[in-house]
Amino acid sequence: MKKYEQIATEIERKIISGEYKDFLPQQKDLAYEHQTSRVTISHAFKLLKDRKIIRPVKGHWTKIKSKNISKLLIDSDANKSNGFTHHSLGGGIVKSHIISFDQRIPTEEECQALQLKKDDLVYDIIRQRLLNDVPAKLEYTIMPVKVIPGITKDILHNSIYGYIRDDLHLNFGKANRIITAEKSDAYDMKYLECSKDDPVLCVRQIKFLDNNIPFEYSETRNKYNHSSLTIYDSK
Repeated sequence: MKKYEQIATEIERKIISGEYKDFLPQQKDLAYEHQTSRVTISHAFKLLKDRKIIRPVKGHWTKIKSKNISKLLIDSDANKSNGFTHHSLGGGIVKSHIISFDQRIPTEEECQALQLKKDDLVYDIIRQRLLNDVPAKLEYTIMPVKVIPGITKDILHNSIYGYIRDDLHLNFGKANRIITAEKSDAYDMKYLECSKDDPVLCVRQIKFLDNNIPFEYSETRNKYNHSSLTIYDSK
């Protein structure tokens, strides 16, 4: 990654975290802070402007486009089955922190949702997803081993959906979703940096391959100011 791209990513992280609010520091101050030239800072600003995160204003100041800040993290089409890496906007750096990863026998509820026999194995995955080092999503995922074989920690550190599509050559189909607003729980407070009474956008879903075989039974939790869902009328 080039120097100006690194600086743009760091500025974006500070916008998301709230360290930078209405305006960015002046270019000369950022050049001093990052021990670089104003030309490099200018390239970083241009990148952020192209991403529709900032806009220049008169008087040599640069305004943060606040209406786009939440969309820097998640802007999902609720009608489609795409992974977080696909949805993350602004060209940010997506990372995955594996909280737990195991194989086990499914519960009765999971057998029903994923059309499994009681002795079929499932992956039990909990991941924290970060964008530009800011916690963005908390994912609880159950997947049948026989349908999605070969998942490893290396894959979990990247994109499960990319692995399914590009390595297993499987195609995604429909998804049945229930979207609710809930209060944050202990895991939300720990891994999404929520306060006790912060609302959380919760998406519970069963996802299918294009042959109508279910491959994922999951719950995704998003901090209220770090997410949005777009729903299109299918008529």
